[in-house]
Amino acid sequence: MSRPSLLSRLYLLLGLLGLGFLLLAGYLYRATETIFTRELRKELVGDLEWMADLARRDPGLLQGARADSLARAVSRYKGYRVTIIAPDGRVLGDSHVPRDSLATLQNHATRPEVLQARRDPVTGMGQAFRYSTSIHQIMMYEAKSLGPQAPVLRISAGPATLDDFRTAARRTASLALLLFLIAAAVIALWVSRRISRPLLRLRGEARDVSKPLHWEAPFREAEILNDAFTEYSDAVQKLAAEVRQERDRLLALLDRLEEGVVLLDRWGSIRAVNESARRLLPLRPDGGALSGMFFRDAVRHEGLGRWATETRPGAQREGVYQVEKGDLATDSPVDLLCHLRVLQPAGAEEEVLLTLVDVTSFRNLDRAKTDFVANASHELKTPLSSILGYAETLLDGAQDNPAARGPFLQKILSNAKRLQSLVQDLLNLSQAESQIVPQHAEPLLVHDFIQAAWNQHRTAAENHGIRFENRVPPDLAWNMEPRDLDLILGNLIGNAVKYNAPAGKVRVDWEAGSRVLGLRDTGAGIPAEALPRIFERFYRGGMARASNEGTGLGLAIVKHAAQRYGINVSAESRLGEGSVFSVEVPVEILVGSR
Repeated sequence: MSRPSLLSRLYLLLGLLGLGFLLLAGYLYRATETIFTRELRKELVGDLEWMADLARRDPGLLQGARADSLARAVSRYKGYRVTIIAPDGRVLGDSHVPRDSLATLQNHATRPEVLQARRDPVTGMGQAFRYSTSIHQIMMYEAKSLGPQAPVLRISAGPATLDDFRTAARRTASLALLLFLIAAAVIALWVSRRISRPLLRLRGEARDVSKPLHWEAPFREAEILNDAFTEYSDAVQKLAAEVRQERDRLLALLDRLEEGVVLLDRWGSIRAVNESARRLLPLRPDGGALSGMFFRDAVRHEGLGRWATETRPGAQREGVYQVEKGDLATDSPVDLLCHLRVLQPAGAEEEVLLTLVDVTSFRNLDRAKTDFVANASHELKTPLSSILGYAETLLDGAQDNPAARGPFLQKILSNAKRLQSLVQDLLNLSQAESQIVPQHAEPLLVHDFIQAAWNQHRTAAENHGIRFENRVPPDLAWNMEPRDLDLILGNLIGNAVKYNAPAGKVRVDWEAGSRVLGLRDTGAGIPAEALPRIFERFYRGGMARASNEGTGLGLAIVKHAAQRYGINVSAESRLGEGSVFSVEVPVEILVGSR
């Protein structure tokens, strides 16, 4: 059984498309006509509502000659027929009937739209699509009842409105169908001449498999070529789909990597770059689109750009490079560990893979550990040296001297207490840093904890004439662990006493609206350059630097204990005017006095 030819298929397709076009045109015509009718009805109802609103404002508008004038005025403006019907069915006004002929019109009380409008107690609306005995035309009617004993407003559209729409729609559909048939016929003839006839001539040659054949269309004249090419096309399409899927998966994976990945060609031009690399690299402000740019031109780091691109193919290009954050010569935003590897796929051009690892957090931890060990060693060394010196002096004979023995033992005791305080602060800081989530939080009265912290330092404060004022409401409660609240308030009040001026003052306030606990002192203040660092471990500035008291860990303990609850602690100060420490509490831990 022979298969149909290409030309017959084209004509069949043309017929099917033509039929489909006619069906689609008919459907669109009906749908458009329905939409047009619905919108026309909405417009008529809107006009009725507008006239009803006018009648409610001026009841006399529907009486006598004014009713007929209103109907004619609205009709001239909107182009529709307007009728005003009395409660007993008489016509009070009609835009298309002379006033002196209104008495001859039939009673409209039994008109379908009027009856429906009077029977609807909610909207008072009625509608009908019927033949008009007054003007002898098919009309669309919409009626609005103004009340049981009030007139009925009626507005109607004649066939001219719909006929204009139908005529325009038919002309458009006919023209489109004609153009479609002409274009389809031209295409069918062109395809037949350019494809069908040459393939018919090649039909005999297709039996000789030794000759190369090129598939162009799946029809009877090229059936042998079609079978072979179909298998080949299926295999290629399957392979292409797998390649696209793997490519998309690889690109998605690269964009989700935390490590930066940059692929360069053999001359140093960027072929691909993922989002992490864009974030990590110190790019030039005018970098824009990176693909195709030379790597050395795209990055602001001279050393990295030269290291990655200065050598040519064949030279040793693999290795590791480090980029230091804050290097003034390169302005790198992070600490980077860069790895360079040469890729040499079989039969492909050499490429260079550059991977970037953000090691900022590791470097920061390493620096913090180094600084912490150095600072802790320094703080421990001073009192230990004093204890060792006084002890050696006593052993060398000073213990037999009553005048020297007492002061020396007092110095040893003082430095031992300083060591004890330092060790305790180190333990407190370690616990505040290690226990991230509070385990045993409970509502605590802040006023009482402030008073208890002050009592711990009352003796030292009274010796210097320092006054204290606790303005925190007695019912203010925070949901915290007692030890953390004691550490925060104890260290802040202790510093306020320790670095205050003689006869000074310490005051604690609570601002309920902003949820801020403010602790003010009248000390010498903190220098502006020291404020950003006062919460660092072992950092002491201003009076704290000049004083031998304290370990330099108090505010670091405050910061870490507060962070466990989302509390923000900040400081403001002016030299000679004192300092203000603000403790901003999140609403989640606030229990009382909101």
